[in-house]
Amino acid sequence: MPGLHVLQDKMAAAILSGDTGAIADEIRAGQAYAAARFNIFRNNTFASLTECLKAVFPVTVRLSDERFFAYAAHEFIAKRPPREARLSSYGGEFWKFLAKFEPCRDFPVIAEMAALEWAIAGTLNEAEEAPAPISLIREAGIDGGRIGLCLQPNLRFAVARWPLLGVWSDHKKETVVITGPLKRKVSRVAVSRRGDDIQLLELEPSRFAFWRALSRGLSIEAAAARALARDPLFDLVRETIALFRSQLVIGVFTPTEKGTRP
Repeated sequence: MPGLHVLQDKMAAAILSGDTGAIADEIRAGQAYAAARFNIFRNNTFASLTECLKAVFPVTVRLSDERFFAYAAHEFIAKRPPREARLSSYGGEFWKFLAKFEPCRDFPVIAEMAALEWAIAGTLNEAEEAPAPISLIREAGIDGGRIGLCLQPNLRFAVARWPLLGVWSDHKKETVVITGPLKRKVSRVAVSRRGDDIQLLELEPSRFAFWRALSRGLSIEAAAARALARDPLFDLVRETIALFRSQLVIGVFTPTEKGTRP
């Protein structure tokens, strides 16, 4: 008789593939038909995980049609099942899956909306820390540029080739109606949370580059260089003050030799 972990692995593989051949001799169901009992369990597993994905990607469901979403979710679950018991972390690869999913190739807006909604989910699941006072600029000597800024852990980013914020906002009003093709417009979005309120800000390219570089642990100097590459008129002082006023800065740190957070 195989060990428990071996049996669990076989069971998981059978649930995902639908092939019970490897565990047929291990299933007992009294007088009932064992395979039928197993299929009930398998169907419930896929249904539960699909509902989990629907809860995380509600606008994506409406954009793609609920039946299509269920089909795409089924394919995703079979190929990328949960790796841990904490289902709040499940779905991080869904938007990447949709971007390569053949039936979605002609509708890239679906994958990009899923990426935005995953950023929102990450914001909801991360902590909010007390913002640092703006006086920290002077106290830490930030004007020298070799200091890094610690940003809120719930800050997330998303980039799309479509004006997704309008569609997402309409969803909040439950009036998502797309009567024609969306006009292409690059959207760079920062997502954060203050209390129970989700904040979505569309950022200019230079500000987006500055914020995201800081969030990745780069120094102010290195982050400013990335922003200046996109806009030679980027105002470092103004943008740093704006970050503090947005309550996104929670502290400072000294970057390592490579220019990133230790």
